[in-house]
Amino acid sequence: MGPAGERPTPSAAPASQRADGSGWLRGPAWDTAVLAYGWVPFYLWAVLGLGLGRDGFGLAPLSRTAGSAALATATVVALAITYVHRHYTFLLVYGDRQTWAGRVGAYVWAPLAVIAAVALARASASVQLLGISPWLVVLFITGVWNVWHTLQQRYGIGRIYAAKLGARLDQQGRGRDRLDPAAHARRDRALLWSLALVTAAAVLVLRPASFAGHMRARQVLRTLAPLVQPPGGTVLLLVALAIGVFVSWRWVAAERRSGASLRELAPRWSFVASTVMLLAVFVVHGPIVGYLCFGTAHAIEYVGFVHHFGERKYGGAPQRNLAAALFGSIVRAPLPLAAMLGLFVLLRPWADEAVYAVYYTVTSLLHFLFDGWIWKVRRPEVRQPLLRAS
Repeated sequence: MGPAGERPTPSAAPASQRADGSGWLRGPAWDTAVLAYGWVPFYLWAVLGLGLGRDGFGLAPLSRTAGSAALATATVVALAITYVHRHYTFLLVYGDRQTWAGRVGAYVWAPLAVIAAVALARASASVQLLGISPWLVVLFITGVWNVWHTLQQRYGIGRIYAAKLGARLDQQGRGRDRLDPAAHARRDRALLWSLALVTAAAVLVLRPASFAGHMRARQVLRTLAPLVQPPGGTVLLLVALAIGVFVSWRWVAAERRSGASLRELAPRWSFVASTVMLLAVFVVHGPIVGYLCFGTAHAIEYVGFVHHFGERKYGGAPQRNLAAALFGSIVRAPLPLAAMLGLFVLLRPWADEAVYAVYYTVTSLLHFLFDGWIWKVRRPEVRQPLLRAS
């Protein structure tokens, strides 16, 4: 999601772009149930229903056979949800003349270039260059970009919450001096990535057995052994915790010094709390369950965000295009959801084929790329619908 890579936007926007200052993107119920905690039902189903990672609650882990079956079921559901949200981006780009006109050339040539590169890498998967195949390089880039993209979406939504508060949030200190918006954005980004650092260190040091099930993961763990095993692991975890506590303390202190009340800060704080809870899943239940929950949360919040944005942008406007038809009213939300889920089910029989692997990887990369292009909060056509009062 593109607000993640956005340059900080001053909150002193024209009155036409300002919200009512409540701080909620759409409202307490919507923001809480969809944006912040929409992943909780999936988490409860995966852990308490299927039994994945239940050893985090002190229960006996599943047998190898039962664990594999449970993981396969949870993965299919997570992939289906992820598949839906990824294609929303293409509906917004190719279904909206205004968005399409912004980068006509790029929206034509980027897919062709990505398809060619990924198809070539897949076709040469058996070729080894310095012991690494081109396909493995593509998968590594996709995986790393996915982690960055997912975390940055959380950062972007946090910045939208800041913009919703407007002038209430940009006054700091006893003299209520104006806060540099760039400093405020850096503080949000530092908080998110320090929490990610703590999570990564905790998983490596406290749950090394989580990496035993995959050959390449075991190789990485052996390489990092001097760093993650005592005493190196203890030092690593303590340093990460110290950084996380220091950054978190500065963030909370700055929020409390702002001109916003606790009630106005509640949306931002609730969203940050949900991020902390999501990252805690990695530590309590292991990286596999954590990754499934984080990916599911990312997809659900994106779908909810797009429908809210679409209703604000297209609702009541005389625009005749596919994006307006699908997203102009929240009542029509089941239409794109059902269409994308149906397509996912139809394509599942080809999930192990090379063509499907190329298709899935290409759509992943283009989703990451296009999101960075279309979600620019400094642009009026994006900013105004988001800051409009609910």
